[in-house]
This record gives sequence, C-alpha cells and structure tokens, in this order.
Amino acid sequence: MPRGRVDHFGKAEKLIRQGATGESMFILVEGQANVVFERNGSSKFIASLGPGDCFGEMSLLTGERRSATVMATSDCEVVEIARPILAKSLKQNPELLNELSQLLAKRQMENDGVLAAEMSESGLKAREIRYAASFLDKLRSFFEL
Repeated sequence: MPRGRVDHFGKAEKLIRQGATGESMFILVEGQANVVFERNGSSKFIASLGPGDCFGEMSLLTGERRSATVMATSDCEVVEIARPILAKSLKQNPELLNELSQLLAKRQMENDGVLAAEMSESGLKAREIRYAASFLDKLRSFFEL
C-alpha cells in the first residue's frame, strides 16, 4: 500500500501558503507550527499545531485553494498524504467521510473567525452542522463516492 512522503521544514519556513492549490494534506510528526489567515497585508493567528495535528486537508478534500498559511515555529517533520492515497482509504473506509466533514466544518468555522461571543451556542452548533453537511456532499462528489 502506498504511504505518505516525509518532508522537513526549518523554523520560519512556510509549510503551505494561503491561495496555493493543494493536492495533499499533512500530518505534523515533530515540531510546532502556526496557522495564519492573511488579508489586506496583515496576518491573523488562527491556531497552533503540534505533533499529531493535520493541516491542508480542506484543499485536498474539496479541491479549493489553500485557505490559510501554515508557518513552522520550530524545525518540523511532516508526512504528506496525496489525494490518491486518501481516495483509496476513503473507498475502503467510507465512515471516514463523516469524520472528515466534521473536521472540515470545524476548520471552516475557525477560518471564518466565528467566536462563541458572537453567536449563541445553539447558533454555533447549527452553523457547524450546516458546514459538515455541505462538506460531506463536496467530499462525495470530489472523490466520486
């Protein structure tokens, strides 16, 4: 079975760039990185990543451009997972679709800057459910499942 490729990045290197096309996702094996959203020449911090965290999945799973930049805050080792590898896994394990759609919904809400203070808890949950359903449809279509 094909496996992901291991890549190394130094501190302050960009692991992925917002706006780039993405044919793969990554799992951070070692190191730390920050996710930032760039707009109008300024960067907004979204999240910190550590070993075991994945990133880049939104582009891989939906075919859309990278929605944020991920920058190494220390030396990093990542495993890159290309679309054909993930497609094979999804066909063998269709239950992963629901988990991935929920992850994408959570990430979309983070990227949108939706904060609990701005909406009620039930409003946030309703938005997350709508996002998850939308991403589930996109995943099925994109991977022809």
